Amino acid sequence: MKKIVIFDLDGTLSNNVNQSEIIYQRISERYNMKKLSKEEIRELKTNPGLKRLFELGIPIHKLPKMYKESREIASDFVDECSLIPGMKELLINLNDKKIKLAIVSSNSVSNINKILANNEISIFSFIEGKAKMKGKKRKIKKLLKKSGYKTNDAIYIGDEVRDVLACQSIPLEVAAVTWGFETKTKLEESNPNYIVESIDELSQLLLN
Repeated sequence: MKKIVIFDLDGTLSNNVNQSEIIYQRISERYNMKKLSKEEIRELKTNPGLKRLFELGIPIHKLPKMYKESREIASDFVDECSLIPGMKELLINLNDKKIKLAIVSSNSVSNINKILANNEISIFSFIEGKAKMKGKKRKIKKLLKKSGYKTNDAIYIGDEVRDVLACQSIPLEVAAVTWGFETKTKLEESNPNYIVESIDELSQLLLN
């Protein structure tokens, strides 16, 4: 068993994939952007290349403002965020085994803490928020340094290809869950250490 498990939040711990659709719809109305299907919105979140943004008519110079506004909209949904079914029980089991729990997320620390509090979870020892699009590697390394654990003591649990790539560049073991923002096929193509399709599989991986 690992000594510390580092989780992503959105789409991994919390069940808020559908909120991205609402956020995009609101932002697109403000900036007269192209309407997208649910699948296209998920694709945009996980792969927001400049060419794709240009095709949608998104003014590049307004990206920082749009990102800030999307975070503000996301804050409106904090009280509605539930954990993935079975996740709370797994977290409690990990904590009972004296395994340290941590979060590295692009969400803000205040939102993370609210979601955890609303779900009556107070067993995370370390939290790093506001990890930018390509900043998860730095945040993960910062957390490991702060916690005193080495990379071989840890594993990261995420739901996006960028999570996998960040961990591979450290390097750090990474398990990719299929219930989040990314499709199983794309996750497999990124070659994580593990592909996890259920809470039971994740439990077996982390507790055995």
